Amino acid sequence: MSERYVVVDIETTGNSAKDGTDRITQFAAVVIEHNEITEIFSTFVNPDRDIPPFIVELTGISRELVQHAPRFRDVAPMIVELLQDSCFVAHNVHFDWNFLQEELRQAGLPQLDCPNLDTVELARILLPTAESHKLGDLAKVFALEHDQPHRADSDAMVTAQLLMELQEKLSRLPLQALQAMYELSHGFKSDIGRLLSPHIMKKLQSGKEEEDWDVFRSLALRTRSYRVQMDQQEPLSFEEAIHHVETVLRHRPGYEKREGQEQMIQEVYHALAENRYSLIEAGTGVGKTLAYLLPALVFSKEKSVPVVVSTHTVQLQQQVIDKEIPLLQRLLPFTFEVSLLKGRKHYICLHKFEQALREEDHNYDSILTKAKIVVWLLETETGDVDELNLPSGGRLLWERICCDQSSRSKQNPWSSRCFYERAKHRALFADLVITNHTLLLQDLQQEESLLASCEHVILDEAHHIEETASQSLGRQFSCMQFQLLLSRIGTLDTNEVLFHVYELAKEYGISEGRSFRLLHRLLKELKLESDELFRMLRAYIFERSRGGGVEGNVRLLYRYEAGRERGRLWRAIQESASRVSALYDRLLPLLNEAVQELHRHPYCTGLLVAGEFRRLVGALQQSQENLTRLLLEQQEGSITWMETEAKGTIHTTVLYAQPADVSEKLADQLFARKKSVILTSATLTVHDSFQYMIDSLGLTDFHPSTLSVASPFAYEKQVKLMIPTDLPHVKRVSAEEYAAAVAEQLARIATVTGGRMLVLFTSYDMLRRTHAVMKEREELAEFALLAQGVNSGSRTRITKHFRQFDKAILFGTNSFWEGVDIPGEDLSCLIMVRLPFAPPDHPLAAAKAALAERQGKNPFLEVSLPQAIIRFKQGFGRLIRTKQDSGTFFVLDRRITNSFYGKRFVESIPKVPLYEKPLEELLKLLQET
Repeated sequence: MSERYVVVDIETTGNSAKDGTDRITQFAAVVIEHNEITEIFSTFVNPDRDIPPFIVELTGISRELVQHAPRFRDVAPMIVELLQDSCFVAHNVHFDWNFLQEELRQAGLPQLDCPNLDTVELARILLPTAESHKLGDLAKVFALEHDQPHRADSDAMVTAQLLMELQEKLSRLPLQALQAMYELSHGFKSDIGRLLSPHIMKKLQSGKEEEDWDVFRSLALRTRSYRVQMDQQEPLSFEEAIHHVETVLRHRPGYEKREGQEQMIQEVYHALAENRYSLIEAGTGVGKTLAYLLPALVFSKEKSVPVVVSTHTVQLQQQVIDKEIPLLQRLLPFTFEVSLLKGRKHYICLHKFEQALREEDHNYDSILTKAKIVVWLLETETGDVDELNLPSGGRLLWERICCDQSSRSKQNPWSSRCFYERAKHRALFADLVITNHTLLLQDLQQEESLLASCEHVILDEAHHIEETASQSLGRQFSCMQFQLLLSRIGTLDTNEVLFHVYELAKEYGISEGRSFRLLHRLLKELKLESDELFRMLRAYIFERSRGGGVEGNVRLLYRYEAGRERGRLWRAIQESASRVSALYDRLLPLLNEAVQELHRHPYCTGLLVAGEFRRLVGALQQSQENLTRLLLEQQEGSITWMETEAKGTIHTTVLYAQPADVSEKLADQLFARKKSVILTSATLTVHDSFQYMIDSLGLTDFHPSTLSVASPFAYEKQVKLMIPTDLPHVKRVSAEEYAAAVAEQLARIATVTGGRMLVLFTSYDMLRRTHAVMKEREELAEFALLAQGVNSGSRTRITKHFRQFDKAILFGTNSFWEGVDIPGEDLSCLIMVRLPFAPPDHPLAAAKAALAERQGKNPFLEVSLPQAIIRFKQGFGRLIRTKQDSGTFFVLDRRITNSFYGKRFVESIPKVPLYEKPLEELLKLLQET
């Protein structure tokens, strides 16, 4: 391209350029013309001030290194000349641009006047699936040499090379994608439109048809693959297939035969072939995933029937597809088809996206997301949002453009290219269908079930089935979600959906203004009345849970029964709920009438705002139905409770209804409809028995076979279990005193182990208190303290940050007890603050205990304790992930040795050396070994 680009990077004494607070210590520039590097300039700069120690450590630029370098005012004229008639480029351009402008001002030189280009923004658009857009991570993507990160000369060169790589990618994009991005470029933060123009002109001048893409209605997609692999040979028998795989594996370096894995492979195959139900507990390191996928595929090909594999989460689904399936494709002597099936909202609706591109948009995250999707559509085969790295506000746009029931409309011109329908179609012809527990259980309740014909199912992470079924079979009403729905619909006073629908109606003469004015008034009344209801609900929870004196933003819970509550406030709540319901009964016909009128009008059918209005009305209707049932009707067979945040707003209240016992429904709706079901997990037994899981999942009448496969790890050599005896009893001190005592022990352990610690809590409030105390401790100044719910980011992101620091402590609760995989030296110390009993006052836990008591069982021994032991085993499993790992497991809860049930926890994990002493003695022992 003919544009001259000057790629700049600077190092500074800090982040504040204003009034000379911080100064430049190094300036580097790389000039690019005709997509080639033509000039390189670099110089250190004397900042005339001290350089903070952390900057010296980060950049390697010390006071001694720059003391004889020129001052900025001496090199400023050269920099100005270098940048003349050029486009200023940097990675995170606004930092470098603003800092340089301030330095020029202080040097008495005029401000720069040239376009600027941000390679962060450009990379976010052109690399829509990249996990990170940091310079170092992008350098790895393109295999660029980056030997001195955080030095201006190295960073500028890598940024220049990155720009050329991104330019090269732009040159390969179809005209339609370039034009779509150019239309959006008015909303970008840097001058990307200037970069796009030459590429568009070149494409237009060439006049070539875009043959490599599927171009339809001004959008370009990746050309659809119609590949279906057909086997020419007879399927191998199970024994022949296993022999072939073993032969291939024996010739691989590092191959090690796993007896446990072979045992599980045999059980899975024969359970499928004999139409049996089977529970298999497979310890860490067995190779569980491969041990069920391999026999499932052999069985599927042999019998020409599909097998469904269900995981607990969408992330685990993706892991199976990305990691295990490619390995099996290399190992097995036959081809096979695998389908990944997720919920409808995971897939983009191309019709809605087409309309979204035509909208006037001034929201940066929304515009950026649209540009990313334009590029992503050239790459994706699935249309699955999990491939995308969306900006924080991009999720709001996705909610509007994802598939829903309306995407199936006959008027949808994109129906032949629908990603969701394509995923369903693949599932019909697949040998293996990979799905998740939530979708599997929801599918059972659908009239048009996708998976009903699949009679063989493997449930991985099966200890989650009961919890998932309880949620799937229950109801929920969120005050926040209701508020967001009302806000998104809006009124005629706002620029939200109702306003745009009204403008459409006026433009096409669809409806009279009177009905819209009535809608406007009723929506305002509904907002006022529902807010009053939410205020009373929050007050009721505080009153009944005695939450007035709580500290911190904890969740307050109260179990209620709509038909049995008493008192003036409850009567007021039900009266208000009745008024809300009556208002909605008046609103619904008007809303539906507006939806139908828009749907009938040919000019409005395909408009995104019309489709979104229909979706919002449907969601509001479902939300209102849930509210009415939860507050005005007794929920027989379900436990109802309400929650709110102690320091939250009136909209943080949520109402729940869930069945306490799902065993009968699972038996009737899942197990009775399948020929064979295999349930597997690392944690299915309690005290060497599967009975708790068999009872809670309703498997008794199916007489399942059971198999426990031990882990191949030498835990007695790899792990030490340590129990300090000098921590105060949690019930004998205040929450603050206990948190301080825990923090004291954690700090002492950290100084000896050097960090690499995962600390598991059962309560977010205790986590928050302990983290706050530890932040103030001077001896931990060198440690990175990362805490779930305190530091922003997902579990995956926090775990990734943890692995990047030499000295780090990770505080986790809930999801960190399982599914976190930190092998090797990255994790050498696991600390469990409390034994993981469910809070006895949690409504669902209390209901399960009451049900057990009515059945003549001991609620603690037969419900609470088994659940805690399964969770304890999951937590323990975080420490040792490979045969080379070693570590220390601290349990700070003395109940593990001084209660009558404590030994059951110890016996539930592999046999390891146990030490119970004051912490100081344990730490000495740790240092000696």
